[in-house]
Amino acid sequence: MKSILLTLLFISTVAFSQVNQINNLRDVYTLKSDIDRSLDQFGPNVKGSPFIHSEYQNIKIKGVAMKGKYNANQDYIEVDNKGEVIFFVPTMEHRYDVLFTDENTTYRAFEYENLKFGFFKILAKNDKTFLLSKQFVKFYPEVKPKSNYEMLKPAKFERKQDAYYIKLSDQDIVIELPTRKSKFLDVFNSKSNSVKSFIKKERLGIKKEEDLIKIFNFYASLK
Repeated sequence: MKSILLTLLFISTVAFSQVNQINNLRDVYTLKSDIDRSLDQFGPNVKGSPFIHSEYQNIKIKGVAMKGKYNANQDYIEVDNKGEVIFFVPTMEHRYDVLFTDENTTYRAFEYENLKFGFFKILAKNDKTFLLSKQFVKFYPEVKPKSNYEMLKPAKFERKQDAYYIKLSDQDIVIELPTRKSKFLDVFNSKSNSVKSFIKKERLGIKKEEDLIKIFNFYASLK
């Protein structure tokens, strides 16, 4: 009898702990009804998807395992927590890492304008310096034909090219990396000449993600 009571007590304690973990996260979620109202504008016949991930992926937020997918049109992560659909939105107060465990990628809210936050994918980091990508899915509304010779163009979501950003250790707001080399090098301030020499030596571009990661890691290694 004593062992049964101890077992039940242990199960109850574990369950209570797990519930608390989820409840402690509830204040970072937006009510599902709020998001649903904003989705009504798109209608049921829209082509494509606003999500980067076509299906729910395994994720962790503050160590809690759930399912989720990133909406790159409205910039939130839709979370399936044991059948309950909730929404994790980027805010200043709750800049938790969202780890997509299967693909080993992490999203986090960063400040891109004064007191405005968005989800960015972390490509590389060194202490408080980060290389980031911003993923976009654009919505194009339906275009009705102007004559009998034209056809209806249905509304659609379309994935756009990623933009790349850097978060410097001494700045709060992320900086979009320019695609012109001269302006690109200006981002690195006193280390720009060293970065320029490295790019030339390694024959790197400034538009390819894999090259940007190499450049960032070199920059981060400079003293």
